[in-house]
Amino acid sequence: MIQNYCFVLLFVCLTCTFINGETISQSNVIVRVSNMTESMKQDAVRITKQAFIKFNGYSEKSRSTLAKYIRFEFDKLHNPSWQCILGKDFALSITTENQKRIILDVGKVAVLIFKGKC
Repeated sequence: MIQNYCFVLLFVCLTCTFINGETISQSNVIVRVSNMTESMKQDAVRITKQAFIKFNGYSEKSRSTLAKYIRFEFDKLHNPSWQCILGKDFALSITTENQKRIILDVGKVAVLIFKGKC
């Protein structure tokens, strides 16, 4: 019984990330706006989850690392030049290529991934 409890506790710890006082589970990545194909959306959600887990969530120290990781992973899968902006408070007006933009919410953090015209 104790082994089962320890396994469940370990599983919960491994599937949660701590972000500025909020516990965010892996599944808490919400697509707010997208004009990407379904497979690209799934890649964006998966890569974003991986980044937040790998770098222990969003903080002043990790935010640029998160953005770089997401950008480079998307470049590897879908050819350059992808851009990534993330934060808690920003406004934007951008022009992107067709089917090349997504905005995700991870708790109170917004993640914008888009294909630039470089």
